[in-house]
Amino acid sequence: MRRPFLPAVVLIVAVAWGIALSVAMIDPYCLYAWGAVPRLMSSDEYSMRSKPYLVDAVAKSDDIDTIFLGGSTGHFYTAEMMQGILPNTRRAFNLSYSGPSPPDRAEVQRQLLEHSHARRFIVEADWTYIVPMEDQPVTASFPIYLYDAVWWNDLRGINLQAVKLSLAVLRGKPLWIGEWGPAREHEGYRRIYGVMHGQGAISEFTRYISRDKVSIDTPSPLSCRSMNALGDSLFPFVHSLSLRGAEVDVLLPVYSWVLYYRKAGSDTRGLSSPSLLNDLLLMRYCLVNALDGQPGVRIFAFDDVTGLASDMRNYFDPGHLYNAAANRYVLQSMVADEHRLTRSNVIAKNAEMRSAVSRYEFTDITEWVPPP
Repeated sequence: MRRPFLPAVVLIVAVAWGIALSVAMIDPYCLYAWGAVPRLMSSDEYSMRSKPYLVDAVAKSDDIDTIFLGGSTGHFYTAEMMQGILPNTRRAFNLSYSGPSPPDRAEVQRQLLEHSHARRFIVEADWTYIVPMEDQPVTASFPIYLYDAVWWNDLRGINLQAVKLSLAVLRGKPLWIGEWGPAREHEGYRRIYGVMHGQGAISEFTRYISRDKVSIDTPSPLSCRSMNALGDSLFPFVHSLSLRGAEVDVLLPVYSWVLYYRKAGSDTRGLSSPSLLNDLLLMRYCLVNALDGQPGVRIFAFDDVTGLASDMRNYFDPGHLYNAAANRYVLQSMVADEHRLTRSNVIAKNAEMRSAVSRYEFTDITEWVPPP
């Protein structure tokens, strides 16, 4: 019986396996021992969507001396800012990506601890650390199959993107493709900013801040122990970095005070909880209690900067600071050792923030500028 399509099928399979083998040998994601570390562009040239594919390349790049590790709120601290402001920083890389969760954070941390020679890390401690680890699945956009111990999972990473990246590497170009550029994301931020500062959004913010005044100081049901994403993920990572002599600055995102009132919609992770303010204040206390005093480790918070978190004009939505001057100020304050949280001031600082947020009236007037 003749099978006229068999030769074609065999040829297709052979070509597919040939492409897969070629991609594996070129190793554009720098996963294997035989792969050469590819050249990277500035992290400012990569979208957040692309960052999860760069973890090993960043970790194994000997010239990267400063790494910013966070979520979407940390994305706006650019490499250009860090290189221009932080002392002795020749090459910085912002490895932040959207919506990190404990399973993918664990892989990122493992790769950095195993391979990176960076001497300075800025680690963002966002609101997701109040959520139990068991309630946080792998971030959907994170290719965890590239970094786990199951080698055949790597086959999932052999696709058109990997082929394009392999060709770029073969041609001696940086590890970058057009789809990884940040232009579309920045356009999205500008669009959201316009919507969030329209009259409809302003009216909504004003309404629910007035409505939820009565519940803003709801006591937290959490404890330092229940926040196991701190104790089982963040603290061991920071401690390991400290032991090897790295400088570690733990940065608490500067959320708009609007966020603490925003109870609309359901969020099973806790972002819409009436106790959000006190949950995050407790998290600050737990952070300081566990990390303050470890060699090379500092904790920073900027909610006390007059006119910043209190004015929505500085945000493209209640959770995301959108003011480059404020980002620079944060880095400059780190250099000057200002706005630190310590065991000696955290209780007083938490009380100040609780009082300020509880008395807050919606403001959307002035874009913040640094003090002279």
